[in-house]
Amino acid sequence: MKRDEFKCKWVEKSEIWEIAEGVRQDYWPEGTIPVDAEGIVEFKLELNILPEHGLFSTIDMDAYLTKDLTGIVVDHDFYMKEKFANRMRFSFAHELGHFFLHREIISAVQLDSVDEWKEFIDRAPDKDYRGFEWQANEFAGRLLVPRIELKAEIDKVCITILESDLIHDLKREPEAVLSRVSPLLCKPFGVSTEVIETRARREELWPPSLVTETPLRS
Repeated sequence: MKRDEFKCKWVEKSEIWEIAEGVRQDYWPEGTIPVDAEGIVEFKLELNILPEHGLFSTIDMDAYLTKDLTGIVVDHDFYMKEKFANRMRFSFAHELGHFFLHREIISAVQLDSVDEWKEFIDRAPDKDYRGFEWQANEFAGRLLVPRIELKAEIDKVCITILESDLIHDLKREPEAVLSRVSPLLCKPFGVSTEVIETRARREELWPPSLVTETPLRS
């Protein structure tokens, strides 16, 4: 497949979620959070983790799946430094998305090096590449942030909102309140505030039902 012939078929969000749920059940039967995406990669699927210096600075990617589907190349500095642990958790989950959703595409494009990946990104049709990455992100988000557990964490935050008398703010500026509480929500899942905010919206859990159930006091 030539780079400019790259196509990414449309996949419904519900189908991506179903696949992610199945992967979590099969490869993370512990059912605990945070989900150990690196452990799934290395020990459950037995994929090689291949650190490479300067990966992010070269192609603006934290990681990529090798064409033979036997390993994941990762940015050396991000992988080796503890402060990037949550970022790498999502990166591994993202590549698992490509592994389970895009096996045929990865194999067909025949990319052997960082330079070839850079060329591929530059030449691939924009809408198809965006869809390719969006699907992997959506898979990663649902894999790492199960809906039931996210709902439970949001319910806990709602208690804090009520106790702190922030219900007025929640009703008037729900996005502002989400930004304030996302550092609390994201901690159990080991993901960034950006990821948790995206999941809360995508799962239609924000604004919470607290908004409609609690009347405003004059």
